[in-house]
Amino acid sequence: RLCRTVRTQATDPQQQQQQQSDVTPNQPAPSKLNLGNPTETIVWGGRLPSTRRLTVGGLAALGITLGGNLGGVSSWLLGLDGGQLAAQLHADVLIPVLGYKRCLDVENGYEFQYPARWLADQTLLYRAAQRGEAARSLDPPSLARQRRDVVEPSAAFGPAGSTGEENISVIVAPIFQGFKLQSLGAADAAGRYFLDNIVAPAGSDKTATLLAAQERRDANSLLYYQLEFTVESPKFSRHNVAVLASQGNLLYTLNAQCPASSWQQDGQQLLHAAASFKLSGARTPQYPGSL
Repeated sequence: RLCRTVRTQATDPQQQQQQQSDVTPNQPAPSKLNLGNPTETIVWGGRLPSTRRLTVGGLAALGITLGGNLGGVSSWLLGLDGGQLAAQLHADVLIPVLGYKRCLDVENGYEFQYPARWLADQTLLYRAAQRGEAARSLDPPSLARQRRDVVEPSAAFGPAGSTGEENISVIVAPIFQGFKLQSLGAADAAGRYFLDNIVAPAGSDKTATLLAAQERRDANSLLYYQLEFTVESPKFSRHNVAVLASQGNLLYTLNAQCPASSWQQDGQQLLHAAASFKLSGARTPQYPGSL
């Protein structure tokens, strides 16, 4: 008898309709939804997320978009003021702004911009990691003959897949105490001394020609010499722009170069890198031999 009653309740259409109307008295059937009325659609599909959840989700999506530079949105926003805010916040270390990224060397105390598509020299990064590991090691020094320290760049960047002829590099080297850039004379005199004694000394197979020399000072009145010159040899022909500066018994040299045949195409970005070079004060110099 009980089974018969249950079956009757399950198969009676009127009772089923009554039960459904009791459970959802105010919800229209899917076939009768008025899609033009958002209220009915929301009631049928469920409640809207809370305001807090919408806010947190929106902020998270905005953070991902800006932090990941999706679609170049962050680059575009940071470039609206000519990149001034990005330079102050050093945001262009990670996000390209107006086609450039920033190299920021806190230990050696300098920074400059380089083309955003260029890559860092992995060999220099590997050697720096080796020197750092050797400095932290508790093992006694090896008895094997040590490699003689040479002055090499602390940072270098170049186009991917290139031969190294086109690059931007910075060398930080110790110099005698009390040295000042002005002791070399004006910019043109310093340029001739630089070319004749460092770039193309007597007896080498290279010939260097100074094209332009100028000086500038930053907000802290620190002096910079910027030199543009060419270097010719039987093996290569290069067009260079270099920036010299001194601070704290250290001589800083930024060199940007490319094949002479590429200067018309790439010269502007090398000049931009040279103009952006500035010192900020070295904390712990990391040039080879200082560890």
